[in-house]
Amino acid sequence: MTGLRARYLWPGGLVLVCLGLLGLAAGQLVALERQIRVSATENMIWIFGQTQAEALNLALALSGDADPQAIQTRFDLLLSRLTLLEQGPQRRFLEAAGLSEPLSGLRADLLRVDPLAGTPPEVLQAHVTSLIATLRGNASLVMAHDWQTQAARLDRLGHLHRLALAAVIGAAIAGLTLSAILIDREKRLMRARLDRLRSDQLASDLTREREQSENHRQFADLLAHQLRTPLAVIDSAMHRLTRGGKPAPPDLVAEKAAVTREAVARLVHLTDTALLMSRLDSDAITPRLRDHDLRELADAVIADVRRAPPRDSDPSRIVLSQALTPAIARCDPTLTAEILTNLLRNALLYTPPASPIEVELKQTISHVTCRIADHGPGMTPGCLARAFDRFARGEGHGNVPGSGLGLTLARHLARLQGGDVTLAPRAGGGLLATISLPAGNES
Repeated sequence: MTGLRARYLWPGGLVLVCLGLLGLAAGQLVALERQIRVSATENMIWIFGQTQAEALNLALALSGDADPQAIQTRFDLLLSRLTLLEQGPQRRFLEAAGLSEPLSGLRADLLRVDPLAGTPPEVLQAHVTSLIATLRGNASLVMAHDWQTQAARLDRLGHLHRLALAAVIGAAIAGLTLSAILIDREKRLMRARLDRLRSDQLASDLTREREQSENHRQFADLLAHQLRTPLAVIDSAMHRLTRGGKPAPPDLVAEKAAVTREAVARLVHLTDTALLMSRLDSDAITPRLRDHDLRELADAVIADVRRAPPRDSDPSRIVLSQALTPAIARCDPTLTAEILTNLLRNALLYTPPASPIEVELKQTISHVTCRIADHGPGMTPGCLARAFDRFARGEGHGNVPGSGLGLTLARHLARLQGGDVTLAPRAGGGLLATISLPAGNES
């Protein structure tokens, strides 16, 4: 942090110094401009030239045959020029040049020989001739001092220009340095963000790998447990049919064949469920969405479940409510059939044999719902909260065959189609499973 502050401190200080120099140069330029404006009214060369010209004009008028009125006019003009020298802003210039003493009193001396006071022309001419000589003698001094003053001002102006240029260059260098620091800082921040994103991605991937590893381990344990029972049933049936070396009676063969088929069906269902979950985890399932009548799909699934029901289950208790209008849903029929099969088999497995299972379809503007209601013991709030977790089993159902993946698979497949699967307690006891799918265009 200290190093970072130092990196920003010296360019910032340089910027402040450059701004100070620019302010100083601007102030000096303003003052110099005011001085130049004032000097325009203090142009001593012009004043001296005009004064000499008026003195010469008066001398020429006196040497000729000019009338007294013309001589008085020239006299008044010369007097006004001398007044400017003594009383105007030029007086400060004369004092600075050391010429105020030699030129002081010229106006007063000229007033003493005013033609209106009856001064003879020859006396006035002699005085004007002396005045011309005095002005000519000091004009070169005034010009030299004016040049020196202007040269000093030009030197100051050049110095201020160089100062302003140095300040601008310094500010530009500081700005470029700050820009480079900010760009470097932005690059560092971008790299830090990328590193953080990579770190988050790696952490997410690691978490996912751990979850998948844990899921695989749990599934391996589940397979080991779930496969053992149907295999043991098949093995026991085969031993019973071949025991004693005598042909088994037909009724025993039929009984053991039914047991074997039911065990094989459980194995096939477990294998299909495992394959579907694996494909879901690898995003290998792409639903083919089309408009289908969900009532026809429900009829077909119920017929399949009735042909191959879970053991000790009465599939005739599944009742589909009848309606005159179809329920058109935008869905994949294969995936939707898998969802219905899992929910119906769960209802048959986890509810008492005499408990009816009611299937009801409803159509709305945006969705089609299929509600499967049973009259069994239902689920506790804790079981409902984790019902869709992988390998979750209901309380007291440890001896019921199942993988604990049916509800997880059903919700994943429904959401893959833009729908959902929910569970809720049924009013009056039991459980209500609801499948919601987007309504089709024909609805």
